[in-house]
Amino acid sequence: MLRTLTAALAFTALPAFTLAATSANDFVQKAAVSNMYEIETSKLALRNATRDDLKAFAQQMIQDHTKAGDELKSTLSGISGPNLPTDLDATHKAALDTLSKKTGADFDAGYLAEQKTAHDDAVDLFREYSQDGGNPRLKTFAGKTLPTLVGHQQHVQQLMASNPTPTNATQSPTALQGGQNTNLEEGANSFTEAQARDRITKAGYASIEGLTKDDKGIWRGKATKDGRAVSVSLDFKGDVAAN
Repeated sequence: MLRTLTAALAFTALPAFTLAATSANDFVQKAAVSNMYEIETSKLALRNATRDDLKAFAQQMIQDHTKAGDELKSTLSGISGPNLPTDLDATHKAALDTLSKKTGADFDAGYLAEQKTAHDDAVDLFREYSQDGGNPRLKTFAGKTLPTLVGHQQHVQQLMASNPTPTNATQSPTALQGGQNTNLEEGANSFTEAQARDRITKAGYASIEGLTKDDKGIWRGKATKDGRAVSVSLDFKGDVAAN
C-alpha cells in the first residue's frame, strides 16, 4: 500500500475495511491506516516468519511503507481538510492480534494471505483515486504510487507460487466443522453483497446464489467450482471457504 507508498501502501488491507474511496478524507484515512498495518504486520514477519524470502519481503515492506507514509504526510502539508490518522482502527488491531498468535508455517501462510488481500485492495484503491479522485495533489500521489503497489502485488503472487500453502478455499473437509471452515473468523463484516460476490468470484467460483450475511458476520451462499456445487462463505477479512 503506501500497501512510494514507494511502495506500497500495500494495505494489507483488509478486514472489514473496504478500500473504495469517494472523498479526499476517505482516501487518506484508508491509505494511512493500511500503510500502518503493512508496517506492523511486516514487523511481526521479521520476528516470526520461517522463510528467508518472507523476511526479506517484510523488510522491503517496512522500508517502502515508511517512505510512503512520509510522502503522504508531505503531500497533506499543503492540503486543508483531510486528517492523517496516527493509529490503527479497531478492525486492523484485531487482525494484527490474530496474526501475532500464529506460529511456524501457519504464520507464513497467514502473513502471505494478508499481503495478497491488502495489495489487491490497495491497487484498486489507488487506481480508482488516481483516475477519479477530486484532490489534484492526492490524485498525483495515488498515480505515482500505483506502479509500486502493482510491483508488490506481483511479488506476493510470486512468493505464494514459490511455496504454495493451502488456502481456506482449498482446504479438505477435515478442516470443516458443522459445514463451516474453522479458519473463517467471525466479526463485523462491512462487505456489501456486491463486494462479497465479487471477491468470491475472484476466488474462482461461479453461479453464486442465495448470498446472505449471518449473525456472525459471515456471508454464505451456494456456488459452483470445477463443475461441483458447493456451499461458499466469506468472512470480514475477505477469506473465502467452501465445502
